[in-house]
Amino acid sequence: MTRIQLALYKGPPKDDWVHTLSHYGIRVWTWSRWSHAELVIDGVCWAASARDGGVRPKVIDLTSGRWDVFHMDLPPEVVGKASAWFLLHQGAGYDYRGIGGFIFRPLGHDEDRYECFESIGEALGLVGTHKLTANDLHRFALQHPVILNTGAIDF
Repeated sequence: MTRIQLALYKGPPKDDWVHTLSHYGIRVWTWSRWSHAELVIDGVCWAASARDGGVRPKVIDLTSGRWDVFHMDLPPEVVGKASAWFLLHQGAGYDYRGIGGFIFRPLGHDEDRYECFESIGEALGLVGTHKLTANDLHRFALQHPVILNTGAIDF
């Protein structure tokens, strides 16, 4: 069984001032407590990252206290399509114009590049992916929770 999770970065950032400014800027502009997202498939994080130059896989310590992680129950075909999407688009550049488009919509976005929320939305087959925020992905994860079997018997 494939495990799939949504990991949302809440910070605080620990790097240079550019990452600190972008972290808080994205949170304020999108009215969110998160600035970045990763789709975790079998323990490997997938997303587009400005820091890493675009779409890539990465192993990230999600237990650092900087992440909120949501376990999802998705059909195997959706998980398979998400994995295939990331493999097909691995190495695609980061959509800086798309980030600017959050602030000034006429900038639009680059069709061949992705930002984190957009890459995850594309992989999951969502619509309007260039407009997605962490809040949108959070709502999606809450609509697809993993239901744990507690073993209790209800009479």
